[in-house]
Amino acid sequence: MDKDLFYKYINNQCSSEDIDKSFDFFGKRQIGNSKEKELYRNYWDSLEDENSQDKVLAKRVLDRIHHTINLNKSEQTQKSRTLFFPKQKKSIRLLSRAAAVLLIPILTIFIYTHFLQPELYALLNMAPNYEIISPPGARTQFTLPDGTRVWLNQGSRLKYPHHFIGETRTVWLTGEGYFDVTKDKAKPFIVESNGMQVKALGTSFNVKAYVDDVDFETTLESGRVAILRNGNKRSTSICEMAPGEHFTFNDETHKYSLSRVNPEKYVSWKDGKLMFKDDDLVEVTERLSRWFNVRVTIADQELRALAYTATFIDETIEQVMEMMEIVTPISYTIVNRKKMPDGSFSEKEVIISKKGGKTE
Repeated sequence: MDKDLFYKYINNQCSSEDIDKSFDFFGKRQIGNSKEKELYRNYWDSLEDENSQDKVLAKRVLDRIHHTINLNKSEQTQKSRTLFFPKQKKSIRLLSRAAAVLLIPILTIFIYTHFLQPELYALLNMAPNYEIISPPGARTQFTLPDGTRVWLNQGSRLKYPHHFIGETRTVWLTGEGYFDVTKDKAKPFIVESNGMQVKALGTSFNVKAYVDDVDFETTLESGRVAILRNGNKRSTSICEMAPGEHFTFNDETHKYSLSRVNPEKYVSWKDGKLMFKDDDLVEVTERLSRWFNVRVTIADQELRALAYTATFIDETIEQVMEMMEIVTPISYTIVNRKKMPDGSFSEKEVIISKKGGKTE
């Protein structure tokens, strides 16, 4: 914040444009050169001791800064949509001026946390992480603080901060998730998972990276994304994706593939559809296991190469297995859950074998 803007702010003489600049300054929460530091120090020294704020108040007020900045941005968006309505535009300016009066104490708190309590300033920048968990047998949909919509597949979880601070919007995924990202060219959206990153600005894509999977997979439905791999000191760019492409990285071989696909196959799960297209029995059983929360075992290894093309919506695991038995030479046995001596229950299991053979 330069000297002129500083004195306008503390004397409540800001124009609407000045208010916007002030909000941006508080949003970045950065102090510039030595002249700025001296300006703030002199202002602090001119205050009476009785006006100083304690740490609890500082934290509360700084939390409100973020809320006010978000409101101001929302007002700016609304203003751009109502340029032909002078009364509404005037109201927005009045609200901005009122906000300036209310936020004068914020400058004091800002300087306090930078100069006198730097450890508190560092603490305030460490926003708490939330975690959303989608349990087995369920799919979860929610919205992040920036407006990005997220769908989590069964047995997945996502960590994200209370608000996005810094130059990126980073979230951490375990499992499978679909992201419809809100555009923000100044702050890329990054999904981290299994040592990989998917970096986007405004786009729709799917990421599949369960803990027990060897492959990390990303499918791009719209927009563009960059794929990066985390290193000891910095991330390494692997490739960029265009809509309709599917990326796979094998964690054992450290090799990747990029192919053209129909994205629907990989993203339809969020709409309650289980879709296969020329998928071998190994992949089919892995997805059936997660979809129905059962263990599926292939008893005869020669069946692994069987390919399936099908779409299931409301079918049960029993109905799915009946259909598979009709179109391919397999038979199956379902072992229901049993109560164990310790009071827990065993996992439901489906055993697939060659038709006419015996299941051990």
